[in-house]
Amino acid sequence: MSICVGALPVGKSGILKDKKGTVYNSPIRREELKGFGVNVIHQPIVVDDNIITSWNPSTAINVALLLLEKLTTRINADKIRQLMGFDNK
Repeated sequence: MSICVGALPVGKSGILKDKKGTVYNSPIRREELKGFGVNVIHQPIVVDDNIITSWNPSTAINVALLLLEKLTTRINADKIRQLMGFDNK
């Protein structure tokens, strides 16, 4: 999992090579990530296999809830989402 420019070291490591990913919403950063062989998708959160990337800090809560869902269950993530006052979308 990475948020914002955190995708760049993950991409540089080769983990994202030939996978979908996203990075900070900037053409320069998207090109940098693409240079590591990543299929850069222009959307806030991208999941490929069990790798989650997102494009800026505003996605942190949704990424955390998605990770919680993957580690536990959708029902549990929805319960936490509701307790925290977020929609169950």
